[in-house]
Amino acid sequence: MTTFLSPPLIGITLDVLNGSEHEYSAYPWMALRKNYTTITIEAGGIPIGLPPLNPKNIDFILEKLDGLIISGGNFDISPHLYGAQNIHKNVKLNKVRTEFELALVKAAWGKNIPVLGICGGAQLMAVFLGGELYQHLPDDMPDALPHEQQLPPHQGSHSVLIQPDTFLSTLSPRKSWAVNSSHHQGIKSAGRGIVSAIAEDNLIEAIEDPSRSFFVGVQWHPEFGIEYPDRKIFSALIAKAKLYAQPQ
Repeated sequence: MTTFLSPPLIGITLDVLNGSEHEYSAYPWMALRKNYTTITIEAGGIPIGLPPLNPKNIDFILEKLDGLIISGGNFDISPHLYGAQNIHKNVKLNKVRTEFELALVKAAWGKNIPVLGICGGAQLMAVFLGGELYQHLPDDMPDALPHEQQLPPHQGSHSVLIQPDTFLSTLSPRKSWAVNSSHHQGIKSAGRGIVSAIAEDNLIEAIEDPSRSFFVGVQWHPEFGIEYPDRKIFSALIAKAKLYAQPQ
């Protein structure tokens, strides 16, 4: 008799906004762009929004999930977490969300739950792996490409070169992908992870940890699906989540 497995449950971290009379609510609220959930559903997963929780509840939550997406947001990771003493004037912190997502990534890594980090999520994963960030690319890398593109995010603004012998390199025979770009910080080093994509200016654009089944962070926003490999990233996450969900 054929056994039909349920679609894997994929937790996606929610952004936290203070609220104002010009926004959805004048009171604090949480948000997630629809295309995060749409592309997860299309890949075969069931998206579950994750608000910042008390860290003591993280293990309980992870028992219910088969994969994670650490979403991007309009904030930065505290430089103190990667050993920097000074904080650039353009750095915007979100202590509550950072502490929750860092604890979430740490616990998921320990359980070998598949994790995809997007933009700021990739930067968080790099910091978790012992890496460092550029606090403000226009100052730290004056000759870098404009990584905060003027084009709408459903269009590409530069290319990334996929590094050989990485998980990303298995998703497409193409070595160069067009990506969008919306970040003023960047990954300076991957710590104990490896670099799986670089931009035309040699800035790190993707990292992964080959010691895990799927622990991949990409600096661009593949949820917009501007290139076929973007969708392959989500398909690969769901495939690994299905394997994780199977009884051991």
